[in-house]
Amino acid sequence: MKRLKKRTRSDTHVSEARRPRPRSWDRNVYLALLVVFFGALGNYVFGDRLFLRADGLVLQNRTVIGATALVQITEVAVRPGQEVEDGQILLKAESLETLSRLADLSMRDAELAEREARLQSQLTVARELEPRAERRLSELRERSRTLEDLETSQLVTAGRRETLSDTLHDADIRAATLTAQIEGLSDEITALASRRRQARDAMQDLRTRYQDGIHMAATAGTVGDVVPAPGEVMNPGDPILTLYWGEPYVLAYLPSSYLFDLSVGEQVTATVGNLTRHGRIDAILPMSSAIPDEFRNAFRLRETRQLARITLAPGPDLPTRASVRITRDWRLSDVLSRLAAQLDPRGYVRLAAIDPKEPSAPGDTDDEGRQAGW
Repeated sequence: MKRLKKRTRSDTHVSEARRPRPRSWDRNVYLALLVVFFGALGNYVFGDRLFLRADGLVLQNRTVIGATALVQITEVAVRPGQEVEDGQILLKAESLETLSRLADLSMRDAELAEREARLQSQLTVARELEPRAERRLSELRERSRTLEDLETSQLVTAGRRETLSDTLHDADIRAATLTAQIEGLSDEITALASRRRQARDAMQDLRTRYQDGIHMAATAGTVGDVVPAPGEVMNPGDPILTLYWGEPYVLAYLPSSYLFDLSVGEQVTATVGNLTRHGRIDAILPMSSAIPDEFRNAFRLRETRQLARITLAPGPDLPTRASVRITRDWRLSDVLSRLAAQLDPRGYVRLAAIDPKEPSAPGDTDDEGRQAGW
C-alpha cells in the first residue's frame, strides 16, 4: 500500500508563508475503493451466512407424452407455449408396430371365429345324428331280444345272430362316439370362445390406448418449448411433448450454512429480471441435490444443497424453468441472536453447516469424537 503522506520539501522554510493548497480527493477515492473492495469480498465470503440468498427454479407439474413404440408424427395441432384445454388434440402419431399388432389380433380373431363356426357345424350335425343313433341302437337291442326268444325254437340261424350282434355293436359304438364328440366339441367351442374374448379384449384395449394415434391433453395446461415436426420419427422412450399444468412453484437450493433461523412458513421473495413475486416456504425437503448447471461456477462444480419448496403468492407470471433469486427481509436481531448462539466463551464462531430443523447444540461431537465445527 502506497503511503499517502505529505512530504516536506527541502527548499521550504518553516517561516515561509504558505498558500493553502486545494483539497485533494485522491485519498478519499482510494479509501472508498478499499471499502468497496473489502465490502464485496466480505459479502462474497460471509454474505450467504448472514442473508438468505438462495438460487431456485420456477417449476410446474408436468405430463410428458412419450413414445411407447417406434412412431412417426403425422400431424401437430399445437405450438410451443400454447395454452390448451382439457381434451384438446395435441398431435397425431402413427405406429407401424401398433398397427401391425392390431392387424395380427384381428386376423387371429377371424381365424378363431372360422374355427368356432366349423366346430359349431360339426356339433350341430352330431346333435342331429345322436337321437337317430340312439333310436337305431334301441331298435337293434329290441331285435336282439326277439332273436334271443326265438333261439329256443331253433328258428334263427347262427349267422343271422352273429350279423345282428355285429350290427348292434357298431350301432353302440356309433352312439357312444356321437355322445363323446358332442361333449368334446362343446368343450372346444367353450375354450375357443374364451380365447376369442381375450383376443377381442386385447384388441379393444390396444385400440383404446392407441386411439388412432391421436394424443389429447389430459388436463388444461401449457405446451412445453419443444414440439415435434410432422414427419419426425420417435424411438421408443423418446419424449414427444411436455404439458405443464397446475400452479407454479419454486424449488430453492438453500445455502450450505447460514447464521439465521429458517423454517416452514417464512415469507420470501423470488426475483427474476425485473419480475418480483412473494412467496412462502411450503416445505424444507429432507434431501439434497446437485445444483443445476446454471448455478455452478468455478468454485462449486459438484456442490449439493438442501431443497425447499416455495409456494408463490398471486402476482406476475414467472416463466417456467426460469432461474430466480430467493431473498428474505433481513433482520439484524435474528442475525445477532443467531451469531451469539454460535459464539463460545473464547470468541470463536462455529463454521459448520446449520440444520434449520435441528440446530446443533454447543458440545456436539462428530463421528470421530471431536467437537463439530469448532
